[in-house]
Amino acid sequence: MLENIISEWVGCINKYYEINKNGNYKFLVPNIDNQLKNDLIEFIEANESLMQNQANTSIIQYHPQACYTSRKLTEILVQEESQGFDCKIEDD
Repeated sequence: MLENIISEWVGCINKYYEINKNGNYKFLVPNIDNQLKNDLIEFIEANESLMQNQANTSIIQYHPQACYTSRKLTEILVQEESQGFDCKIEDD
């Protein structure tokens, strides 16, 4: 019983996003009861809010390892440029 309810719910969510893939989110999934419709809308609104919060925070958060790696790579490149290394490739 619960498995059928969850399957129907997931199917409706998938159908909603399929119908509204253009981003307007105006069309509701046909042939569902009011409880399922309310659950669907609640999930979609929570999902959109979560996605917006993630988009806002990901812009301002930096991963420490990425910053360290970028800084070390820059140091290596600057060091190589200042040492004047020249490479010559010879064909054998």
